Amino acid sequence: MSSNKGLGEPPAYNEATNCDQLKLAYENQNNQYPGGNQYPSPGGGPYPVSQHQPPCSPQDHVMLPLVTEPGAMVINRAPVTQNWMVPAVLTCLCCFWPTGIFAIIAASNANQAAANGDVIEAEKQSRKARSYVTVSFIIGIILIILGVVYRVALYSTLY
Repeated sequence: MSSNKGLGEPPAYNEATNCDQLKLAYENQNNQYPGGNQYPSPGGGPYPVSQHQPPCSPQDHVMLPLVTEPGAMVINRAPVTQNWMVPAVLTCLCCFWPTGIFAIIAASNANQAAANGDVIEAEKQSRKARSYVTVSFIIGIILIILGVVYRVALYSTLY
C-alpha cells in the first residue's frame, strides 16, 4: 500500500477513459516490470519504446492498444494439398463404393487437417485418399468390364 502514496484513488469503472488504458498499456514498455528489470532483453539494453503510440483523445473509446516486441515476423506458407473430395465422391457413386467410402473419409480428414494447419497430416491423408480413389476407379472399371463380358456371353448363348 505504501507504493500507491502519490497516485490517489483509481477512477470509477464508468469514469475510466481510453487515455487511462493507454497510459497503463504503454507505461511499462522499457522492461520496467513490477519487480524491476528482472527480464533482460537479448541485446542487453531495454526494448525501445514504441514510436507509434496511438494518440490519446476522448472520442476514441473503442481503440485498444497492441503491444508487440520489435522485430520482423516471417510467415512461411506451406503448399496446399490437393483436394480429393470430388474424385472420392464420384468414385464412390460411379465405380466401387466400399473403397469410395474410405476415400471420402480420407479426403475429409485431409481437408480438416489442412484447415487446422497440420501440413504433415494433411499430406498423409491426401495420399491415402488418392490411393483409395485410384483403387476404387480400377476395381470399378474391372467390374464394369466383367459385367459387360458376362452379359454379352449370357445373351449370345440365349439367342
